[in-house]
Amino acid sequence: MSHLSEATTGTGIETGRRQFLRRAGAVGAAATGLVATSSGATAEEAATFPRISTRGHYDITWYGSVYRKDEYTKWEYDTVGSIPGLDGGAPAELLVHVHGWRNESNEAVDGFREAREAYRANGYDHPVVGFTWDSDSTVFGWWDSTEIAEANGLKLAQFVYDYRNQNPDTRVRLVCHSLGARVLLRAVEVLDDSDVTDYVDSVSLLGGAADNDAVSTGGRYGPHVANAVGQADNFWKDEDDVLNWAYTTAEWDSAVGEEGCEGTQPGNYQDHNVDYVPDHFSYDQSGEGCIGDVVAQW
Repeated sequence: MSHLSEATTGTGIETGRRQFLRRAGAVGAAATGLVATSSGATAEEAATFPRISTRGHYDITWYGSVYRKDEYTKWEYDTVGSIPGLDGGAPAELLVHVHGWRNESNEAVDGFREAREAYRANGYDHPVVGFTWDSDSTVFGWWDSTEIAEANGLKLAQFVYDYRNQNPDTRVRLVCHSLGARVLLRAVEVLDDSDVTDYVDSVSLLGGAADNDAVSTGGRYGPHVANAVGQADNFWKDEDDVLNWAYTTAEWDSAVGEEGCEGTQPGNYQDHNVDYVPDHFSYDQSGEGCIGDVVAQW
């Protein structure tokens, strides 16, 4: 596999297909006949649900320092299951759904499955795959998790770059929940810094746990959203108790998922108030979530 150097690309996106398929381990797990997980995902779903995975790439020392394991590069990702366009013909669209904080591996799969049901129920019939990362820290590990989330932005950017190079006519949509916003926005930043500005058709933030001024034209991510995304939609609710309390306490700032954009919005960005969503964990759920409004924007 040939790669571009960091010096060549600026941020170091590697060229070619950086596909690290570790299906053998997943198939082995399925073959053991494991029982259904407590989250609701079956062993088969846990082994085969289509997703990009960086599980196990990062860890936290006993004294609270985040590190990437030596066997992985900062761009590397795994894939699990059959991802259309990598396994089979190229679809018209691919939706990548990024989960948030404190999701164990099987809980993440269960969340992806429920989100896919919500997309299907609202008329979206294109492939839906997950992006799962090491978000399962303790409740006191917020800052470690934000660091890991942003590190995973490089890996998500690499996947988008690889995927669109292999499937140039496929539209790519990125959707994230909660702290997944830091993964998604960092990925957009990396793509833009690498002059890859036409690979992401849309991004949708659901209860995003990123600073509300960071998505403005004067913020860290806003200019990159304007340059490297076709359209951006932020779905927020005023009474998101998790963000109102936990995010504000941890960050001494307000989240884009609790107030919308603070400052001038990028021209391709739009806030959507979804106060009807009952709580922070329901944005991407069938029936009570806001996926109908998400799909309607496309």
